[in-house]
Amino acid sequence: CMVVSPYERERAMALAILIWVPAGSQQKPGVKPAAKLVVLEGTQFDFGKIYRGSVMERTLTLKNAGTDTLVMGNIGVSCGCTGAMVTAERIPPGGTGSVRITFNSKNFTGPVHKTVTLNSNGDSLGYTTIEFTASVIDEIGLNPQSIIVPGAEVNKTSTVMLTVTNNGMTPLSLTGFRTQLKGLVLKLPPDPIPPGGTGEIRAEFTPEAPANMLTEGVFVTTNNMRHPEVYLQVY
Repeated sequence: CMVVSPYERERAMALAILIWVPAGSQQKPGVKPAAKLVVLEGTQFDFGKIYRGSVMERTLTLKNAGTDTLVMGNIGVSCGCTGAMVTAERIPPGGTGSVRITFNSKNFTGPVHKTVTLNSNGDSLGYTTIEFTASVIDEIGLNPQSIIVPGAEVNKTSTVMLTVTNNGMTPLSLTGFRTQLKGLVLKLPPDPIPPGGTGEIRAEFTPEAPANMLTEGVFVTTNNMRHPEVYLQVY
C-alpha cells in the first residue's frame, strides 16, 4: 500500500471538488440562490405632453439578474387611472419578461405623477416601484370652470362670463348646449376659435322659483373629436 500525507490528501479532495463545480458558476459555499429584478429601461419615465382623454401605454422589460427563479406577486397602482400587467409570473435566472403600463388621462389636467409597485422576491424590500410623469393639456380650457351665481333672485337675470381657450391644433366651434335647469341660457361664440385663441361664453340665469341650494349643470357641445361635450357645474 502507499502512504499519503495529510497535505496530499486535502489537496486531492480540493481538486475533486473543483472538478464537480459547474463551469461559470460563481455561487459561494453557504450562500443561498437569490432572484434579482432589474427594469432594463429604468424605474422612471415621462409620457411628456399629452391631451386630456388620451390613453397612454408603455412596456418595460423585466430581467432576472439573480441565480434563483424570480416570482412576481401582486401589482399595486396609485389610482384607478393606471393599469399594469406582467407577461410572466415566473422568470428563470437570466430570463426576461415585461410589464405593460397604461394611463388614462381623462380626469386630469396639468402635471401628473403616478406609481406602479411590483411585488416580487427579486428585491430586498419585497417590491420595486416604477414612477411615471406626464403633462396633461386640456384642449378646451374654461375660466372659470363652473357657473357660480351666489346672489341669484327669482325673475331677475344674473350674468356670468366665461373665457374659452382653444389649446388644440384645429379651430374650435361651440355648437350648442343642453341643460335641465330652467331659466339658464348660454350665448356661445358665433365664430370658430382658432388654435391658441380665446372666446367668451355669456351665461344668463333667471330663476323661476326660490331654492336654498342649487347644484345643476349644463353640457356645451363642440366640434372637438376628443371632447364632443364640455360639462359646466352650476351653483
